[in-house]
Amino acid sequence: MSSRVPDPSSDEQSRRLTRLEEAVAFVDHTSSQLSAEIAAISREIAALSRRLTALEKQMLDLTDAVTEAPPVVPPPHSAGPDVPKDPL
Repeated sequence: MSSRVPDPSSDEQSRRLTRLEEAVAFVDHTSSQLSAEIAAISREIAALSRRLTALEKQMLDLTDAVTEAPPVVPPPHSAGPDVPKDPL
């Protein structure tokens, strides 16, 4: 009967293969996490972009309302001797 002695290089290759498989699993897991984060950030950016567009429209509407309003001029009878009668 011959006894079989384990090949040390085979043991080392097995350990290396295990480490490589663990590294690949870690990279896959990290990649999945990053993809989920990117998707969440993209949704948040889209929502913020819609809000910004709405705020810009609101600002334009308010600006138009202010520029279309006639200037506030005090009536001539309210001006005292030291208050100019010209519009502000």
